[in-house]
Amino acid sequence: MNKELPQSYDAAMEELQQLVARLQDPECKVDQICDLTQRATLLLKYCRERLTKVDTQLAQLLKDLDDE
Repeated sequence: MNKELPQSYDAAMEELQQLVARLQDPECKVDQICDLTQRATLLLKYCRERLTKVDTQLAQLLKDLDDE
């Protein structure tokens, strides 16, 4: 499961929701659990980085606004 990262936070979240649904499915094969979890971990890291970046940008914008 070596797909590239999504182009947006929303796309990553949508894929994460799909992965969770697959992992919760009783028909999910044991051999798939590791691959699905690995992909989910990659997506979570991506989302965390995006949120951190946006938080930093917003903090800077607000600081710049206060400085005016």
